[in-house]
Amino acid sequence: RVYLMGHSMGGIGTWKLAPKYPDIWAAIAPFSGSGAPATLERIKHVPEFVVHGDNDPTVNVQGSRTMVAKMKELGIEVKYVEVPGGNHGSVVAPNFAGMFDFFDAHKKTATSTAQQQ
Repeated sequence: RVYLMGHSMGGIGTWKLAPKYPDIWAAIAPFSGSGAPATLERIKHVPEFVVHGDNDPTVNVQGSRTMVAKMKELGIEVKYVEVPGGNHGSVVAPNFAGMFDFFDAHKKTATSTAQQQ
């Protein structure tokens, strides 16, 4: 059970680190971040919990929307929480419980690791 989560620059870093080390993560959770859709192919087996506010003035919500659209195209398991009126910081604490529930529901087993290779 190794999980990766980050907010803002940490959310961007989550989408940067996960594909760099794709066999480590049981699940990841970028909050208010953005990433490179081309990297998602490397983490198709990693479930994702993505959170972003639609009124984020710091990191535009389109970054998460683009990543989520690509995830759906690739068949990646994703739970996307877009918070109406949410800004850059207001979306974090209210979504921790959902993130932990998501993490609790996803563990990496020896079987799933062997299937990924």
